[in-house]
Amino acid sequence: MITHDFLDAYESVKGEYEKLTWGMRLDKATWEAVDGLVLDLHLIRHGYATDGYEKHIEKELQRLCADASVVERVKAMRF
Repeated sequence: MITHDFLDAYESVKGEYEKLTWGMRLDKATWEAVDGLVLDLHLIRHGYATDGYEKHIEKELQRLCADASVVERVKAMRF
């Protein structure tokens, strides 16, 4: 589950998992999901995705994020 705390850690190292301190190691699968979502949202913003794919990503955001505020925060992320 993607939460604000998770995104705080993600943003603190600008998405570079290897830069996390050992005491801060987070679930790698969730980390990779955030990486994928950030990339997918970038492609959508720049017109490289179909409407169907955009709807798919919206459903994934709803499924993976703790609440609507987390969804909005992921959508606002840029690296």
